[in-house]
Amino acid sequence: MMLASSNALKSSAMYIGYLILKEIQKRDTEKVSIYDVSKALKKAGITSSRQLILGLSFLYSVNIIEFEEANIWVKK
Repeated sequence: MMLASSNALKSSAMYIGYLILKEIQKRDTEKVSIYDVSKALKKAGITSSRQLILGLSFLYSVNIIEFEEANIWVKK
């Protein structure tokens, strides 16, 4: 069984990816600005831009999202 601290879990790529997807779903639009996602992550306590990039990279690598310039969207 794997035990992880709460801080380690909240800074994982999967958790940050979950928060990003949650924000995209909440907006209910096709494309979401990276700035809106950044604000939502800050409200969740994720303040580092490195963590934002980590979450976006994770979602892109598992073929869930696409992004261009400052817009992010979920692949269909």
